[in-house]
Amino acid sequence: MAYNSAEDLWYQYFAADGPQWLMLFFMYGFRALWASIGILFDLGIVYITVKTPSLRSICNILIATESFCALVLNLGYFVSFFVVASGTKFIRYEHCFWALILPSLFGTLAQPVMVFTGLDRVFAVACPFWYQQRKAKKYLALVSSFIILYGIFVFVVYYLDYMQTKDIMLSCSTNEMLQSSLAPIMKFSGLAMSALIIIVYTFCWFFVFKFASTSQNVTENNRKLNKSLMFIIGLNLIGVFTKIIIDLILQACLVAANVFIHVPYSTVYSFLTIAVYSANAPVLYIMSSEYRARFDQHFPWIVKIYGKIARSTATVMPSATPPRPWIIINNGIGPAMNGGITPRHI
Repeated sequence: MAYNSAEDLWYQYFAADGPQWLMLFFMYGFRALWASIGILFDLGIVYITVKTPSLRSICNILIATESFCALVLNLGYFVSFFVVASGTKFIRYEHCFWALILPSLFGTLAQPVMVFTGLDRVFAVACPFWYQQRKAKKYLALVSSFIILYGIFVFVVYYLDYMQTKDIMLSCSTNEMLQSSLAPIMKFSGLAMSALIIIVYTFCWFFVFKFASTSQNVTENNRKLNKSLMFIIGLNLIGVFTKIIIDLILQACLVAANVFIHVPYSTVYSFLTIAVYSANAPVLYIMSSEYRARFDQHFPWIVKIYGKIARSTATVMPSATPPRPWIIINNGIGPAMNGGITPRHI
């Protein structure tokens, strides 16, 4: 079915002259600002991995790769902001496909990278002898080959979708892509990857924390690293299942096709995507002593900021006993005013 801009209610409303374009400006502007914070986090992980020899294990490289994917995805959110801020507001899809395909592609590739990061942790604990004897370069080459093949598949789907919808008018936002009949393919692929992530990290949790024969061999640093990864994956899955539930609710209410609900909802969800995909740096800094030491080494100003935050969140418990002004301390001879609870810092 050919695209007709006269039937595109979203385009007709925001392309018209008037103050309504400010809604797009602030919506995409706040998202670009939020993405810039994610970019700083992602750059931090990539930088300390490149600069630190002790962070060159396969697991560390995969974590940095995931952060790099998130970095490229976050850069893509600036395209829509620049289009709207320039006053153009909308351009044809064929003019912004190549500006959007890399962010969308790398954002999609973050999921298989998460899968292989989890597999690396499972192999390290469940098959320690093989893990120590394996050829690291060959293993990385195998992982890279799979990710590249998956990337080719994703690119083909996006390109075929683009060929069917290149005449539509967009603000050049990544969440405006995949509007053809091929969209369910990528949705199913994303759900399949999420299912793999659940399976892999369930095995990881079992071997690291529950199975006595393997958990006893896990060092404290590796245990903290695994906790960090599971927390990050948990955030990712919360985002995935939240989107699924909301999609089902919208479909049940027969409003999924309403563009004035679908587009804002997709944009709001992208804020969650940014937070989840850029969570590596803050989570690893808080939970992993190795990553915290490297961040502090390369970015010493973080120590001051983190210290201020820690001090500001400390709470002093008030005394459980009310003041007793009638008690007089006579140079330590009289009764001591020690009836209260000792202040505790949480």
